[in-house]
Amino acid sequence: MIGQRFGKLMVVNLLEERRHRQKVYICRCDCGNHSEVLGANLRKGNSTSCGCSRKITCTTWCSTLQLRHGETKSKLWKTWKGIVERTTCQTSSNYSRYGGRGIGIYPDWMQYENFAAYMGQPPSPLHSIDRIDNTRGYEPNNVRWATMKEQAANRHNNIRVVVNQQVMILADAARTLNISKSTASRWFTQGKLKVHHA
Repeated sequence: MIGQRFGKLMVVNLLEERRHRQKVYICRCDCGNHSEVLGANLRKGNSTSCGCSRKITCTTWCSTLQLRHGETKSKLWKTWKGIVERTTCQTSSNYSRYGGRGIGIYPDWMQYENFAAYMGQPPSPLHSIDRIDNTRGYEPNNVRWATMKEQAANRHNNIRVVVNQQVMILADAARTLNISKSTASRWFTQGKLKVHHA
């Protein structure tokens, strides 16, 4: 493959080290950067630049957004811009995890002012955007400002149990019962903690 071109990438060398038993090549991008790319990704067309194309495309696309509000340096605007990119911009590095799997943005929120009016400023620098129901998109009644702890508790794969007639995740159950997380996990496995069925 050395000497072959794949999009903006020219294969210049083969690494001695393999990843996941696959060959890795050193490629020179037309922009001047060098990157290490799996041979399989080159052959399948998954890698055609060092990443510069994606950055340029998204930057160009986002430059068309309305910027009349003078808040482009605020956390709220950066949050909104990130949502728009990952839900609508196919060249965004996160598109496959959001827009690519059907997670969209409420149409009225494509205008920043509408999104800002609904969300308001984050309560603190520690808060970030969170979807209440992770199967739904960024839409009214499904987004909130939340801390990392609150977001961790909202993960779809959390185990929820009933303690003192209250539903809580396993980590909170451990604190409530004053036991370690490993003990709570063992109790759950042994059936000593009542599982909450949504």
